[in-house]
Amino acid sequence: MIPFLKAWVDFMEPVGLVWIVLTLLTILPLRHRRWRAALLPGAAWLLLTVTAALPVPHLLLASLEDDWPSVDLATLPECDAIVVLGGGLEPSAREPSGMHLKDGADRLFTALTLARQGKGKRLIIGGGLFQTTDGRIVAEADGAKEWLQAWQLTTVPVESLGGCADTHDEAVKVAALARENGWQRVALVTSAYHMTRTHAVFAKAGVPVLPVPCNYASAPMRGRPLHWIGVPNATHLLHFETWLHEIIGWYAYRLRGWI
Repeated sequence: MIPFLKAWVDFMEPVGLVWIVLTLLTILPLRHRRWRAALLPGAAWLLLTVTAALPVPHLLLASLEDDWPSVDLATLPECDAIVVLGGGLEPSAREPSGMHLKDGADRLFTALTLARQGKGKRLIIGGGLFQTTDGRIVAEADGAKEWLQAWQLTTVPVESLGGCADTHDEAVKVAALARENGWQRVALVTSAYHMTRTHAVFAKAGVPVLPVPCNYASAPMRGRPLHWIGVPNATHLLHFETWLHEIIGWYAYRLRGWI
């Protein structure tokens, strides 16, 4: 598509349209020197510009991911268990496979890669709970376990943590398994932007982990060029939301004494 035409098409998307409306609501009062009338829409325009049109969200997310460079799997020692956090899929009666892959699906496939390379004696899967269309409550981890076993994608034992409320819940359940089985080394798989909080939570719970980050989302960590100004888009907003969720989550966990 011609770049000029593509830009106008992008402006017709919801985020672009909101940005245009805020631009007009800011400029029109300023033309008539109505400074106070322009204050609120101007502030909203500035916030949307920073979080949706500038590369700020990518840089913020990269600041979390940069602390966890990718691991050379060839040098990774064998672990007693491979633990993968949830967030990669949810059960779905509409999909032929019985599950819907989400943005965090790299987590499951990274853990599966480790298992197939003999980097763990067992694979432990975490995740939350979901309500199906027929009213049943199912665990993400159970669905992932059934899929892996049905496709015979790994020969190591696969275990489910059941339904977990949050990352702390996953850490507590893994800690209990580690004490029960005497694990000395656990490969911990989650998204790179989530690893700082995850590593701290598991350390607090007493789990001896080797971090294996994956699912890099920011442009700098994926080798993509940054565009310093562009059409406001939803991807930037999602990256900003992810970064903000991790920052708020860090302080919330600290207040609860989980890290």
